[in-house]
Amino acid sequence: MNILFHIANGLVMPTAMYFAWNYYKFRGKEINFRQLWISTIILSFTTFVTVLQFVFPVIIEVLDRNRDALLSGEIWRLITPLFIQPMGIWQCLINGFFFISFVPIGEHLYGHSLLLIYFVTGIVGQMLNFYWETTPGGLSTSSGGSSTALFGVMGALFMYILFNRKIFPKGYILIPLSGFMGAVVLFFFEDGHAPSLLAGGLLGLILLRKNKHIDTSVNQIVN
Repeated sequence: MNILFHIANGLVMPTAMYFAWNYYKFRGKEINFRQLWISTIILSFTTFVTVLQFVFPVIIEVLDRNRDALLSGEIWRLITPLFIQPMGIWQCLINGFFFISFVPIGEHLYGHSLLLIYFVTGIVGQMLNFYWETTPGGLSTSSGGSSTALFGVMGALFMYILFNRKIFPKGYILIPLSGFMGAVVLFFFEDGHAPSLLAGGLLGLILLRKNKHIDTSVNQIVN
């Protein structure tokens, strides 16, 4: 079963990174980073809170994912775990890399709806994590981290490719298919990132159908 878990992980992250790498390589100049206000605000606030946690470690206890505290009325714990990195520097570096890889592209493609994607999928992931912490099969996870929301952005990017599949190179269809397939498998392992990714895909589909957003120049990404 551990092999299946690692295979599922391999279906998600490498494919997402492949898409991000090619998007920055071939279309990166189209992204106006100075106008990515949502990305800038989220990154700035997350960085601020993360720095504070190293200066005042008690902040982690106040903001982390704590089921008993949530049930006692501390509703903010549905969202505050997204702003702390309780596993330390390496978690900061990894999530920072993921943020730079996916979030600017997400805002470039979805506009201000990125704010909705980031926090709705983050909350969905937190809620499932709160539940899975009470089940014997749940995987042990850190008590917080931005990756829960970042996987939601990944799911929205997967759906963008799937929704616009006719204007992408044929092989690109494998990116969202493998990503969503891996997430479904990880969901049954009660992995905390899987529900966020799947929620991101669903929310992305709703937004894309609502806006009928199809970029006819996407086929310039790679041949």
